Amino acid sequence: MLIERVARSGRIALAIAGFACALGAHAEPYVALRAGAKCMTCHVNPTGGGKRTDFGALYGALTMSASRLAAAPGGAPGEGVPPPWTGRLNEHLAIGGDLRADLDAARVPNQPSTLAFATRSAQLYLQVSPVPERLTVYVDERVAPGAALNRETYALLWSREQSAYLKAGRFFLPYGLRLEDDTAFVRQASGINFTSSDDGIEGGLELGPWSAQLAVTNGTAGAAENDRKKQLSLLASYVEPLWRAGASVNSNNSIAGDRRMRGVFGGLKTGPVVWLAELDVIVDYPPGLARRTQRASLVEGDIEVARGHNLKLTYERLDPDLDAGGDERRRTSLVWEVWAFEHTQFRLGFRDNRGPAQLDAQNAKEMFAQWHAYF
Repeated sequence: MLIERVARSGRIALAIAGFACALGAHAEPYVALRAGAKCMTCHVNPTGGGKRTDFGALYGALTMSASRLAAAPGGAPGEGVPPPWTGRLNEHLAIGGDLRADLDAARVPNQPSTLAFATRSAQLYLQVSPVPERLTVYVDERVAPGAALNRETYALLWSREQSAYLKAGRFFLPYGLRLEDDTAFVRQASGINFTSSDDGIEGGLELGPWSAQLAVTNGTAGAAENDRKKQLSLLASYVEPLWRAGASVNSNNSIAGDRRMRGVFGGLKTGPVVWLAELDVIVDYPPGLARRTQRASLVEGDIEVARGHNLKLTYERLDPDLDAGGDERRRTSLVWEVWAFEHTQFRLGFRDNRGPAQLDAQNAKEMFAQWHAYF
């Protein structure tokens, strides 16, 4: 079958790549770890995600890309050409964007295999800074697939020393690792991902290696906006050049039922390999029903096979009810990421899902090829 041949070829190619030597990377939490930096170094949002800062745009194009489209024939990458565009129009105005276009294949037991093109996501970013480095108004709008949807719109005020900030509006909640993959179990189970931004206020501290963010929002479990029940999210982390560790807690009081979450996460750089891990425990209290406890975990390793080439391996587990048996799920992923030139990343990935045998959809094998264009 086509899907089996494609998956087999992809696994072989990715396995061969794993024997090459390595060092470096771009975008996602593993990049910040490899660079020994915080998320705010490369993103306008202090907790990561969305539009890149000028530094983040230049780092991706000049440091991580394997070559430059604008390079002169026969010349070194970037030789004789100006720096890449960062999206900055002037001192007060900057724009950005992301587009992910996929070719997805899947084989689900007892069902026909599928192969289809899809626009996975497309975002446009607008950053207006009436007072540069201090006051910013930011908009993140999803324009595809489907109808337009606002992901983030907030005002951001920094202290003079850039050691504290206040944010108000609609934003992504501070919790766990800001993974790009919303289908990761730790993002699915927690419900905190790039589709679950919320309205409220957030304050943050950036004190040397320490970071802390506290958000008070309406709540994402169906509560009406004028409901007095609110959601609290707290994230704290400590960052060193070779490692980092953090913890998250979340309390969401809602008329649809309360939720309590706690998690720990961390990262370690061991030579050419960057390691990430997260463990979350989620407890739901449905009205009139017994509480349900979930546990989700992720371990990820990233190797830069060559400049502009990253090999990502992840292993995930999800127990959707600790009091029930036989419902545990596992997922293993292998993804090859290539930054061929500025503003472009190509990805080839394979995912093996394992769940209860009677649930066909939880035992799917997936393959995808993706063009990620960004600025």
